Amino acid sequence: MDIPRYYTLGAIVPDARSLRDLGDRLGALDLAPDSIIVMARRRDESLARNILPETRVRRVETGLSRRQWIEFSSTFFSASTVSFLMGVVHLWTGLIVQALLTLASFIGLAVYHRRPRLKKQLLRLGLPDRLANEWAAVFPSGFALVLATVPEELSDEAQEAFLEDRKLQALLATDRRPVL
Repeated sequence: MDIPRYYTLGAIVPDARSLRDLGDRLGALDLAPDSIIVMARRRDESLARNILPETRVRRVETGLSRRQWIEFSSTFFSASTVSFLMGVVHLWTGLIVQALLTLASFIGLAVYHRRPRLKKQLLRLGLPDRLANEWAAVFPSGFALVLATVPEELSDEAQEAFLEDRKLQALLATDRRPVL
């Protein structure tokens, strides 16, 4: 029984022109339709879809989802109610607690908003932790992450397509052998 081997190649693309050029080079390989994935931030997602309409473009979320906003608002309202009740008993204690609560909320939102959750998405795709860590570290300085899963016989051509552009960052590959 012959089990086909696949390789996943990926790199951080620094700008839209490099994404278009890489997409053209990978398109010339005649890969399966779902073998190329582009991961971009919310603000860059529509541009990536327009540049490469045949590929799957996934959004890398950096902000809170609608459900998380509702949970955050509910928690903030509950804590504000407690500080209001403290203020009824002792005004300065209530004001100080409310100021600290508001400041901590803004700092927490700022820190949470800056952290893209790319690593979790890459681990869900079954990529090794080492690759996910390196791509997540380099992703904030780039435009998008391009992943191509190719059969073994096309791996050299796909690797050449990635290596042709010197501006690509964190060019990494992994062997995707099925586990039986």
